[in-house]
Amino acid sequence: MRHRRRIWCEMLPCRELAEPRALGLLGRFSIAPIIAAWPSTDVTELARAVAAVQGVGLQVAIWPMLADRDGRWANAQNAEPFARFVNELLADLASRGRAPSEIAIDLEPSIEALRNRAVHAHFLPISFDRRAFVSAKARLRALGDALHEAGVQVSTAVPPTVLLDPEGAGPRPYEELLGTPVDGLAWDHVSVMLYTSIIEGLSRGVLRRTDARALLAAAAARAAARFGDRAGVSLGCVGVGAFGNEPVYRSVGELADDVAIARAAGVDDLTLFDLGGVLRRPDPEAWLEAFTETPPASRVPPKGLRVRAVLAGARLAGGAFGLLGQIAHR
Repeated sequence: MRHRRRIWCEMLPCRELAEPRALGLLGRFSIAPIIAAWPSTDVTELARAVAAVQGVGLQVAIWPMLADRDGRWANAQNAEPFARFVNELLADLASRGRAPSEIAIDLEPSIEALRNRAVHAHFLPISFDRRAFVSAKARLRALGDALHEAGVQVSTAVPPTVLLDPEGAGPRPYEELLGTPVDGLAWDHVSVMLYTSIIEGLSRGVLRRTDARALLAAAAARAAARFGDRAGVSLGCVGVGAFGNEPVYRSVGELADDVAIARAAGVDDLTLFDLGGVLRRPDPEAWLEAFTETPPASRVPPKGLRVRAVLAGARLAGGAFGLLGQIAHR
């Protein structure tokens, strides 16, 4: 089980990441940043941030995203422009002598399709367009192969619904419906987005904190079994993200609890969302200490009746979606 701590940097400008406050905290707690970059990002500032982080002895991953109008996150609808942007971004950074050691590909449905929906992106089926899915999978595989040939590792952040798809040969309904091809690609690391604050907060009272804790434990254990040493978990949220209204942790104790559960469930490669939220909290050191120093729990929380019902319903829905998808493509 690999021990590593990283942090998503989506809501913090590159110039602030390169300042002493952020660098000092990352260096003190040995937390490597994953830095967001869009087509509108000033690559000169991005290169300076990469240099600053590397200067304190930390590895840097770049997290490419498209403009919101183009979907933001990588998916079956934008794989070609996404791959093109990644190649252009790497070329720009390499020309400045600041190529990253890793590219992190965030696989989620298009943000514009979800912005005004009540259900979070990680749980909403999108499409039965299997041809687009297959084409996107091939394009992302080619991108990964090219990055590996260039000596760049390729990781991914994935919705938790991918854990509900069956392993082995055969259809993977949740991957196809969300347009997020995961299995069959040569990822160096797979981080499952298990944000307990979102699971609880957007369930509209159906799930409580105790249920979110049990789902974290079950999903982390499943990720460890499915992806082995490549498995990771993204925890959060400390601050809001792309939607601007994501439910966040009520206290640092909730983060410490999540770290303890994930470690006890068999995953110790953890990424926190996100650095901007941490820096806006009154005591950022306490949050980072909880993230890096919390020991594993003595046991994982059990699945109660609500959690068992949610998981059973999700698996049943996945089977139904798979059947509908087969019918739609006959």
